[in-house]
Amino acid sequence: MFAKLRKKFVIINMSLLTIVFLVIFSVIYLLTAVAGERQTEFALNTIMFAPPRPFPDNPILASSMVAELDEKGHMVRSFSFMNMSQQIIGQAVEQAVQSRDLSGKIRIEESYYAFLKHNTGNGTRIVFVDRTPQHRMLMNLLLTFLLVGSISLLLLFLISIYLADKSIQPIQEAFEKQRQFIADASHELRTPLAVIKTNLALITANSEESVESQSRWIDYISSQTDSMANLVDDMLALARIDYMKAKTLFTRFDLSQTLSSTLLAFEAIFYEKHISLKQEIQEDIFLNGEKENIKKVISILIDNAIKNTGANGSITVRLASDKNKIEMRISNTGEGIPAEDLQKIFERFYRVDKSRSRENRGYGLGLAIAKSIIEQQQGRIYATSTPGADTSFVVEWPRT
Repeated sequence: MFAKLRKKFVIINMSLLTIVFLVIFSVIYLLTAVAGERQTEFALNTIMFAPPRPFPDNPILASSMVAELDEKGHMVRSFSFMNMSQQIIGQAVEQAVQSRDLSGKIRIEESYYAFLKHNTGNGTRIVFVDRTPQHRMLMNLLLTFLLVGSISLLLLFLISIYLADKSIQPIQEAFEKQRQFIADASHELRTPLAVIKTNLALITANSEESVESQSRWIDYISSQTDSMANLVDDMLALARIDYMKAKTLFTRFDLSQTLSSTLLAFEAIFYEKHISLKQEIQEDIFLNGEKENIKKVISILIDNAIKNTGANGSITVRLASDKNKIEMRISNTGEGIPAEDLQKIFERFYRVDKSRSRENRGYGLGLAIAKSIIEQQQGRIYATSTPGADTSFVVEWPRT
């Protein structure tokens, strides 16, 4: 599919470039040819009705010859301002006389001439102008166009292939990510569906028992349906963020207050898990963004920190700003993240510890959602970690 798209891109691009080159070259060639024709026509008329004299200041007039014929068509006299043998003069006059037109072009050996005939009353006067230099110039111009055009189109062809690859690469990456996303989602749904199917089979096999006696299996089914609902919600959130990237309206809001109020919702969890919370929040920091999505990012990062902080651990939340940026840092004590996983943790469905993530009902979408939201709002998010000590997630926004 992408090979065909790349080929189509190159064909369209090269077709347009070829047409542009042909139009430009044709216009230049025609303008040059028309200018030469007008110059030749001017020279013929000037010489025809002027007395025979040299024209040193004009090479076109200087490269001319005049022949006068009597009423019977016999050449009476001729005078030439260019080096022409009597044989060539005779051939030129013969071809001009044979022509039914009053003006035209003739070729003698490797030379090209334009002529003009005029009836003088006593005979015919024929003026010849050598247009060999003009002809050679047009031929050289044509050859130059062919050479330059061929080389240019070859270079542009190579550039078009490069640009086609560059242009298609984001589409290909998006397609691959979408395909991988669907495959990962299908894989994640397979496990809870298998659990539900197994527990339903157990309930069906013991249909004579009471509901209370089979509450264990029912609880398993309920747990897995909740898990699937969370997965679907996260997938819809990602799809919504991708769809709204170009449509979100930003407003100015108090980020300091938003962060503090969001942390209040987690106080009970901190207390229950014996996690100490340290807050270093600079007041009156305002941000241009989408407030609800920023609150979602804060919740995702705090929830992630709680899941990865052991009992009696600590979480530190910092918010500060300078003249260049606003920085929010959420750190937690714990096992940390291996260096090889730091660049992957924001990928969809990526989990450092799959067993632990399953226990916490995580599917590896939270950090991907956070990254999409932050990038949508012109910020960046990254993680740092010291294995066996702590982990920090840092969000930065440029000052506006």
